[in-house]
Amino acid sequence: MTDFLRKKVSKQKRRLVDKKNGFDLDLSYITKNIVAMGFPSEKREALFRNPYSEVLRFLDHYHRDHYWVYNLCSERGYDPAKFYNRVSVMPFDDHNAPPFEVIEDFCKHAADYLNESDENVAVVHCKSGKGRRSEEHTSELQSP
Repeated sequence: MTDFLRKKVSKQKRRLVDKKNGFDLDLSYITKNIVAMGFPSEKREALFRNPYSEVLRFLDHYHRDHYWVYNLCSERGYDPAKFYNRVSVMPFDDHNAPPFEVIEDFCKHAADYLNESDENVAVVHCKSGKGRRSEEHTSELQSP
């Protein structure tokens, strides 16, 4: 039932499926080191969105110590300690263009972080992460 709800919410957006390791997330690789996803949720919302615990398990499994999370959601937040304090909060309202200052800060921080190591990954999310890809697609994960 939970898988059905999550797929209903993500609609025709890409999902990352890794059957071997038990991942099925509303998440996609934009490039090999840029990931877009929906808000990492807890409690009731985790029934139909990405559960925070599964996002953390995924990031630790594939990118341990080499990821930085960018929370672009102005509507709500979470404790950055949940991702080992590797979180930058750069909020702007959902369905709106970000202010130029936010764009500039995000681009500079992400570029600096990605340039530190070829292994580093920038993980970007807003509230629902719907602006990723419009075609219906489920990706089978090949090791990133």
